[in-house]
Amino acid sequence: MEALWLTVLGVLTAGYFALAGFDYGSGLLLPFRSRAETYRSVTQFFLGNEVWLVAAIGVLFAAFPRLEGELLSGAHSTFTLLLAGLVLFMASVQLRLWWWLVFTGALMVSAGWGLFLAHLLDAPWPVAFVMPVLFAVHGWVFQTRRWKLFPVTASLCALPIPLAFGSIDVTGLMAHPDTLGLLAWVAIPIIPLVVVLQWSIVALSSR
Repeated sequence: MEALWLTVLGVLTAGYFALAGFDYGSGLLLPFRSRAETYRSVTQFFLGNEVWLVAAIGVLFAAFPRLEGELLSGAHSTFTLLLAGLVLFMASVQLRLWWWLVFTGALMVSAGWGLFLAHLLDAPWPVAFVMPVLFAVHGWVFQTRRWKLFPVTASLCALPIPLAFGSIDVTGLMAHPDTLGLLAWVAIPIIPLVVVLQWSIVALSSR
């Protein structure tokens, strides 16, 4: 059961990085690309892409109620950076605020995730710059409609997730088996539908 729910959490988180990564990547490229075109291409996706993060947080709280403290331990400032960046990015895109606010929000989120992954992997902090670079490349592939490369850059954005999750010991941090069994009846049928729907939307938009 532990392996199942860790896999579910990993799939949702990896899906968030693979899909929302091009949102943040597009934001990072704003100084170099048409801002009107970037807003137009990102707006139709970014709220749907954030659903993956919401679902992953829901699974984290429901299936791993004591894991949150382990993840937050020593990373409170990183999560503060992440949350501030998420709010700034989403508000700036929705309200069509100054482009540099969108860029700043995207940079805060991507750097924040990089710092958090470096924290989980116990890696030196310069490793955090890997995520902004991966997101920027992913955003460039999305903006230039190089769809043959999209699965490659999406996989690269999601690659740090299994590496980081492999370092987490969930022993004693999971919910009661009865609770996990009840959650399975809700989550397991829904997750494949979310995966198919979200990737179908991206595929249809590429035509």
